[in-house]
Amino acid sequence: MEQIIVKDYETSDGRVNFGQVIQAGILITDDKLNIKQKHELRCRLKPNVIPSIGASLVHRTTVDQLKNSNMSHYQMVMEHYKIIKEATKDKPSFIAGFNNVAFDLEFTRRMYFKNLIPDIYQTNTNGNKHLDILNVARASKFANNDAFKTILSDKGRPSFKLEDLCKANLIDNGTSHDAIVDCFNCLAVADIIYKKTPEIWEAALLTTAKKDVENFILKNKVYTSLEYFYGRSVPFACHHILFHEQYHWSINWDLKVDPLKYLEMDRQTLSKALDSSPKIIRTVRQNKSPVLLKSDYALNTENYSKIGKDEINRRVKILDDNPKFIELIGSILSDKAKEKMSMDQTELLFEETLYAAGFASAKDKALMNKFHEVDWKEKVNLIEKFSEERFQYFAECLIYEESPESLPKSIYNKIHRSFAQRLLSTNKEKFETTASFFNEVDNLRETKYKDDPEMLEVIEGYNQHVIDIQSKFENA
Repeated sequence: MEQIIVKDYETSDGRVNFGQVIQAGILITDDKLNIKQKHELRCRLKPNVIPSIGASLVHRTTVDQLKNSNMSHYQMVMEHYKIIKEATKDKPSFIAGFNNVAFDLEFTRRMYFKNLIPDIYQTNTNGNKHLDILNVARASKFANNDAFKTILSDKGRPSFKLEDLCKANLIDNGTSHDAIVDCFNCLAVADIIYKKTPEIWEAALLTTAKKDVENFILKNKVYTSLEYFYGRSVPFACHHILFHEQYHWSINWDLKVDPLKYLEMDRQTLSKALDSSPKIIRTVRQNKSPVLLKSDYALNTENYSKIGKDEINRRVKILDDNPKFIELIGSILSDKAKEKMSMDQTELLFEETLYAAGFASAKDKALMNKFHEVDWKEKVNLIEKFSEERFQYFAECLIYEESPESLPKSIYNKIHRSFAQRLLSTNKEKFETTASFFNEVDNLRETKYKDDPEMLEVIEGYNQHVIDIQSKFENA
């Protein structure tokens, strides 16, 4: 039987390319959500990372923990990798979390990438799949309003934040925004779904992998895609018409719309129609753990029931009988994507090249594996053997962080100066700098926490820590 692995991270920064995981929680359960293993990992802040003060105050990691945890970041990453590898060795697993596909998954891939772990897709290969409990909780509430209690946000909308769901449903495993606590909280939410809306739970498990999603949408002429807007799930009765040329997403026609009037449109007019609101096209991203349901969930709602199933089937047939029309839609969407890509051409730092620069070669993957097996002195000898500059750079950074005395002085100085240039920048950057940190600290002191002595003391602790980092790099 497949098992569930619930994971959660606390990070130094929400920016996935440059932030650092500082705490990881892992719960390994059976298919009925009974806990078999618990792992909690915490590490020190890397010497070249400035934490976001906002993120730090949310997860309440102390400066002492950031400086004195018993594991370095590299050690924690390797331990995390080994735990997941061992757990999934003989048993494909659902890797679950709360909003994990958008956040934790991307952090995982990048921390593997920057730490020279070649198996960056560990959590969605060898039968492993991703399950986003946030998406499933929303679907569960849609299918059965009584499944979950919710509280209203400041904007008066039902809140699906994990801490708010826990509060509303009397789940108390400790203070939120602690990785292992949030794992237990996420598991408790999953258990409610499993028990109160088992049909939604089973449906969600069927669309946790890209291939499974594609099989579902190709098998079902009409199906329900749930999207979430302003605190509520909105069902769309969809018919798949094509896969996007560049992004490979599933492009679907919203069957609320009669395609007949669009068939004779010229390219320019149709292009404008595709951009207009309400949208006639619904996109399903197969790798984002979507929750897709049987057609009746949408067809029984007012928007579609008034149209009738016969008319819905007529619209499906019109689309199927007009391949040239579908081809034109695909061409228009492809051109829009190419235009966007050409506008997005900015110089990327090595940390941003996970997807942009392609996969590592077999030679470099073999070197990565060897890198982790040898001592730090020998690691230095492997640097120049990598065929790509980005992997040479990551190797140099890792040795700088873990064993700086092992580096030749020339390489040490090069890396030290490059970090100094980044951290001390006064420009608006893609990563946290001393300047952006101090600006945010000043803002919090003067506004949100000006009358809160306890929080001001916490902020001052972080402020002093970053002053120390600044001092370290000022003379580079």
